[in-house]
Amino acid sequence: MIPGVLNMSRVIFHELRDLADALNLVLSLVNTLPTEIVSIKRSLGRILAEDIRAPISLPPFDRSSVDGYAVRSPDIASADEHKPIKLRLKGHVKVGETPRLEVNDHEAIEVDTGAAIPPGADSVVMEEYTSRENENTIIVYRSTSPGENVFYTGTDVMKDELVLTRGTRIGIKEISILSSLGINKVKVYMKPRIAIISTGRELIPPGSSYVPFKIYDTNSYMIYSFLTTLGCHAEILGIIPDDYDKLSSSIMKACEFYDLIITSGGTSAGKEDIVYRVLNDIGNIIVHGLRTRPGKPTLIALVNKKLVIGLPGHPVSAFMIMHVLVRPIVLKMMGCRRLNYPYIRAKLSRKLVLRKGYLNIIPVALIRDNDGFIAYPTFKGSGLLSSIIPADGFIEVEGNKEFLPANTWVEVKLFSDKISLPDLTFIGSHCLVTDKILSSLEMKGFLIRRIYVGSLEGLKACIRGEADIAGIHLLHEDSGQYNVPFIKLYGAEDKVVLIRGFKRRQGLVVAKGNPKSITNLKDILTRNDIRFVNRNKGSGTRILLDILLRSICKEEGIDFNSAIKRIKGYSWEVFTHTAVASAILHGKADVGIAVEYVARLMGLDFIPIAVEQYDYVIPRSKLSTKPVQQFLAMLKAIKNNLRLPGVEFTEDSGEIIEI
Repeated sequence: MIPGVLNMSRVIFHELRDLADALNLVLSLVNTLPTEIVSIKRSLGRILAEDIRAPISLPPFDRSSVDGYAVRSPDIASADEHKPIKLRLKGHVKVGETPRLEVNDHEAIEVDTGAAIPPGADSVVMEEYTSRENENTIIVYRSTSPGENVFYTGTDVMKDELVLTRGTRIGIKEISILSSLGINKVKVYMKPRIAIISTGRELIPPGSSYVPFKIYDTNSYMIYSFLTTLGCHAEILGIIPDDYDKLSSSIMKACEFYDLIITSGGTSAGKEDIVYRVLNDIGNIIVHGLRTRPGKPTLIALVNKKLVIGLPGHPVSAFMIMHVLVRPIVLKMMGCRRLNYPYIRAKLSRKLVLRKGYLNIIPVALIRDNDGFIAYPTFKGSGLLSSIIPADGFIEVEGNKEFLPANTWVEVKLFSDKISLPDLTFIGSHCLVTDKILSSLEMKGFLIRRIYVGSLEGLKACIRGEADIAGIHLLHEDSGQYNVPFIKLYGAEDKVVLIRGFKRRQGLVVAKGNPKSITNLKDILTRNDIRFVNRNKGSGTRILLDILLRSICKEEGIDFNSAIKRIKGYSWEVFTHTAVASAILHGKADVGIAVEYVARLMGLDFIPIAVEQYDYVIPRSKLSTKPVQQFLAMLKAIKNNLRLPGVEFTEDSGEIIEI
């Protein structure tokens, strides 16, 4: 092949290597290097002096998680191998490009992994389930559901959302999220000498002004900080666009001065993923594709007797491969005798669905219980950094079965030699009042873990003893009563106590001045000019919404399931009230449901629709612990001096409620 003239057809991974085989192969080629004592960069190991709120959303735009075609799911609802459906191919949106075409009826637009979703499309069909009839027509052999293979704006983090709190010690996970948000903090001296190269026309460096439809270079700074903690000398060589000659020259030059070169991005099977093409020409590829999820498109090559490791572009994929592959390689280069991770055994908190045929690498948070530890999976997706923020380590599970049952004992490999378990774990519904109490506890020296998964999952976590406290606001449709019926429904009266919280006004949040003249919830059912942002399944707000919508549908004689399919954005789910308000504030949606004080805080208009009861659930076994007692004391104290719009404390706030 002549350099610069590429075969742009896609590459399929035919020979995936087992992680253990690939690692053993590479370790047999690695020589031990001399070591030296180094200092760490300024931010690594420092303590945050202020809260960090997201200056941008993550992802910053709706983007495809696969190579394929953006489509309207109703157009291919009946597609299968026996009855494929033809769609008119309208164009191609590449990574980093602004979509300029719209998907209309029976049309499709080709999209690369990470490319923006064009208007009109609600899902992406993977290229593997399509074929080309001609330049203007594709044939689709599989249906999609709304949102399939799409990372929506803010799925990970919404702008203005609290991502790190004051007093946090900055480590590898924290620097990953900081760099992804454009905050440049990393300065370090390391050894062995390792070069880091990020590839992709979509990347911009942290510290620069945000450019629409670009993303900040996360992986360079994550890799850099990871290697710093191991005592290496690393250097970020910058962002190389998808240019064959520039990338080839950069890698060749790096091989002259460094012991190891690590690239990020461009290792997949896309038309413009050129890292493997370059390495195939200038060196010898020894591994292209691991039988792991995440991390499948990992690449390993030898160039001029130097090792080159190509990491996937997705941040969580890159993070996990750094742990399971890069770490032992670097430790051997440093002369370390112990290459294995410290680990503990823990019980799996819930059933875990596995990707068959792959080694599943899953980040988990550790929670202490009477039998030892519970492993709580936090994985949301390979591109979502919030998967790793609460995690203490990871488990590796072979995909020789479809799922792993709850309470299965697993081996948790720890991210750190020291386990820093939280003094108090909060799992449940997001609430600013709760945030204020938890932040006050942190200022008193307590280590707090927040996992916002919604009211229902929070209640279940308390019943299982995984959470110290859960915030819930669950409306029982038949009785119209909050919270108590659900505790009875799960037969948990003897396992948990219910603590009276406060009343909150929930309502429709709209832009200042209500430009769409939205008056009530019925508008989102009957009008097609309104974009909605929804809450996650299992959250109290989502339960309230669906109850109210079912009531409206019953009055109007409308089928509920058909009605919600017509709501633009019903399938777009975010995890907090602030995420809903932020979507409205920044024009991503016209309306959503959130509590009043969040709407007022962000300068938005608010249309009340319900007054709900937000309470706290605590396992009886943890009621007397010091952190929980401190929480309850602060709850009782705060009711006398906290004034928030739409929040009403009562005389029994902070007291146990009889069930």
